Amino acid sequence: MIIFILFTTILCYRPIPQNQYIILSTSKFWFNYRQAINSLLIYQQLKDWRISDDQISLMIPEDTACNRKNNVPGVACAYDGQREPNIHKNVNWDFKRNDVNIKYWIDVMRNKYNKYTPQSRRLTLSKQQKLLMFMNGHGGDGYTKMQDTTYLLDFEMEKITKEMEFLELYQEAFLISDSCGAITLFETVKAKNMILLGSSSLGEKAYSHGRCPILSIPKTDKFTLTTHYWLKNELDKKPTLTLLDQMKKYDYDYHKANSKLIINIENKESKDIKAADFWKPKQPILNQVILRNDQDILAQKEFLELMNA
Repeated sequence: MIIFILFTTILCYRPIPQNQYIILSTSKFWFNYRQAINSLLIYQQLKDWRISDDQISLMIPEDTACNRKNNVPGVACAYDGQREPNIHKNVNWDFKRNDVNIKYWIDVMRNKYNKYTPQSRRLTLSKQQKLLMFMNGHGGDGYTKMQDTTYLLDFEMEKITKEMEFLELYQEAFLISDSCGAITLFETVKAKNMILLGSSSLGEKAYSHGRCPILSIPKTDKFTLTTHYWLKNELDKKPTLTLLDQMKKYDYDYHKANSKLIINIENKESKDIKAADFWKPKQPILNQVILRNDQDILAQKEFLELMNA
């Protein structure tokens, strides 16, 4: 007796996200409120553009909204004298408190995790995807501080980015730092297809914006606030804007620092690179998949239900 096994074949398409994001604040303590808010501002803008938390690794050590010194409990707002919008709502932290450290940050950048790291904390990097990393905190000539206890040095950044290039963990990468002497952390980076932006140059400071009368501390830094307004008010409406357009927003009169852009992409300048390629997601790439058995058909059904939700 011959038994024929019938395999059902279905042609379908599954989307692959194009962009991955790492949002990092390196500072803890209440008086570094602005650095947590800087990161949350960028995070919430990505969420407003419907970027999934699966594509974002959010690393913030200080939970400012729940700090006992916060006289507006449960609220984290970026605007002076205001309690809304509360950007602490609906935040999916991947790493917080002491888990925000150099080791875990390197794990995320290198796409290598120990076996105890849950899948929800893992960011999947590949050569088909663009990567944007935004980091802010306290820094100086060739370093940035991590929670005021350890330092990330420029030669370590060079080593990590070179390994990322070798392992093909990105198609193109855009790394941004908002700190004192920010660009000096990136000046040794030679990895190809990387764009590096620092809010300040050697010997310069990164200044806070204003002082909130409710909390009696600064809420944001000038560079991040400028970036936030540009993303929200300009790039959102005109996705053809380039990195040159973004750089024009960082004028010295307001920021009191010279922001610097380094482009390690052959034959490309800032006027040739659309900012939306990194900041704002495009339509997902459709990847053709052949389904050949009942298990795959069931997976496809669940996938279609998710897409239609």
